[in-house]
Formats: sequence, structure tokens, C-alpha cells
Amino acid sequence: MNLTGVTFRAVSNSKNGSLNTETEMCFTSDDHLVIGSYSGGTIVTGSVLGKRVSESELELLYHGANTKGEVAAGKAHARFAPDQEGRTHMYLDWQWLTGDQSKGQSEWVRV
Repeated sequence: MNLTGVTFRAVSNSKNGSLNTETEMCFTSDDHLVIGSYSGGTIVTGSVLGKRVSESELELLYHGANTKGEVAAGKAHARFAPDQEGRTHMYLDWQWLTGDQSKGQSEWVRV
């Protein structure tokens, strides 16, 4: 699955995360590197940079700013899978690299 031009909307996130269900992530490149940005809801702006580890998995680095004026960075392992209706979901297991360095999970759906 090529992610260029594909947008996902957050469905859920761990409590220690900063995004909400109004946050969208749009991938702008899926060549040798996967590049994207995210914003909306509690996120003012953010960027992601990743590489493929398989056809349905990515390793990502991200950084962003939220509406509280906080700036944070983290890493994530992304897994893509269809649901029963055929919609593609992105499941992230993530960890902050700044702040408390806690871990969490988020789920996204292709829009």
C-alpha cells in the first residue's frame, strides 16, 4: 500500500497522548522514506518521518506542538490492517522521547 496522499483520522489514543479524534495525519511521500504531517483538534502541527519494515508496517519518528503550547517528540511502530468493512486502520504503539518517556497506543482510520 502506497501512502502518498492518504489521510488517517485518529479514533482513539492513550490518556498520556496529546492528540484527539479531530487529529488527522496525511502522508505526502512514500518513496524511500515515508513523510507526513498531522494536525487538528489538540494538535497545532506535527511531522512524521518513517521507513518501511514490511508491506504493512512502518517505524516512525514524530514531533509536534499541541494547543497547550507544548512541544514533544516520540517514536512509533505502525501496523496497517483492514477492518470487516474494508477500511484501512493504522495502529500505533508509541513512546515519548521527551518528557516522561511513557508509552501508549493509538488507532487511526483512513478517511
